[in-house]
Amino acid sequence: MEQLGRNRAEDVERGLDLIPRLGEVMPDEADEEINDIYEGVKVHLRVPFVNFIFRVLANYPPYLSFAWRKIEPHLLTPRFEEQADTLRARALVEPVPEGADWASLGDLGQIRGFTDSIHYVLPKLLLVVSAFDEGLGGERGDRDSQPEAGVQPGVAEGTTSLQMVTPGEATGRVEEIFQEIRERHGHPDAASYYRGIARWPEFLDAAWERVSPLIGTDSYEERKRELLEETRSTVLKLPLPARDEAVDRGLEEEQIEEIRAILAVFRFRVISDTFLDVSLIKAMLDGPEAARSSRFSFTRGRG
Repeated sequence: MEQLGRNRAEDVERGLDLIPRLGEVMPDEADEEINDIYEGVKVHLRVPFVNFIFRVLANYPPYLSFAWRKIEPHLLTPRFEEQADTLRARALVEPVPEGADWASLGDLGQIRGFTDSIHYVLPKLLLVVSAFDEGLGGERGDRDSQPEAGVQPGVAEGTTSLQMVTPGEATGRVEEIFQEIRERHGHPDAASYYRGIARWPEFLDAAWERVSPLIGTDSYEERKRELLEETRSTVLKLPLPARDEAVDRGLEEEQIEEIRAILAVFRFRVISDTFLDVSLIKAMLDGPEAARSSRFSFTRGRG
């Protein structure tokens, strides 16, 4: 398990209890303010879906609104894209498990497209959630940092989404795997990636069978620790959504502590774990070198 200070470990435990009770604000349930943020998430992270972390933080609209607006101007810059590229290049746990006859287990075109899309966005999500968490923890980052010119907002061509199988819809082996994911990872629920590929239960089963034995191993935990450390050093160079700004927007201390607990779960568990898992699945599908980059990165091959 990742090495956390006592207070952050307590945050994780509190968040694990809190997230299921809060639930998720799905796009078809969101009000106009939250839907505007969700649209901003898609066009600034360049994927056609809204990830689990934002659907939970939407339970705190004043926080999500100001925190997102603080970080949003930096997300389409070459610097941010290159930082995500660097994390992606270092996220693969090796040796990669032996693959399977993947094409016989599901619609490989749809599975590969969704895997590539999630693989592209996960390092960006880790950067964003770490920036949010450090800001509420008292770090101010580089308050004078100004975003450089970047690409225009928009979903990257070729990225795809899938209709997720919700935990309530899961039956049979899929239900068992979702429970195994929660237990092995210590997650509040199966991440969006696993809910998407659950449309092909045989593929999900084969992928999870190969990934799950690596969870908690020395190589898995060491790679995760390195990614978390590098992510922290990166986000401290950004202007962070600060705790006093959250108070200025009417958030009470109890709400701020709840948000920090949620952020701890996603930072130290859900996003970082899923990043490692999806990198492994990408490597099993297309080879280790393919798992170290993304075809959607607009800075790929620069320099």
